[in-house]
Amino acid sequence: MSDTSSNTSKRAKAAADKATRELEARLEALREEMDEIMGTLGKKAETKIDALADVFSGDTADQIMEELREVLLEIKAKASAAEKKVVETARENPLQTLLIAFGVGFLASLFLRR
Repeated sequence: MSDTSSNTSKRAKAAADKATRELEARLEALREEMDEIMGTLGKKAETKIDALADVFSGDTADQIMEELREVLLEIKAKASAAEKKVVETARENPLQTLLIAFGVGFLASLFLRR
């Protein structure tokens, strides 16, 4: 009987480990997508800053550009902090994270069907 419970617990641990690895892989893919999105946003923001520089001249343009760069850096920092928090939470609670990810995916699939 203990062999059966031992095998069951080994299978459960192996399944949990596999789910954790899959979740970590998905989180890594999400991180890469977030990096790509932030890079695209950064490029667009810089394009807008350059366009504004053409419109404004002198100290006003420099001041606006500096403020926009500061805002962009702040957005990147907040996105990075949010990413780290998501990864940390997922590692601390892999089963809950997996269930939440499943729920979000299910809801997204329902919305996309309509």
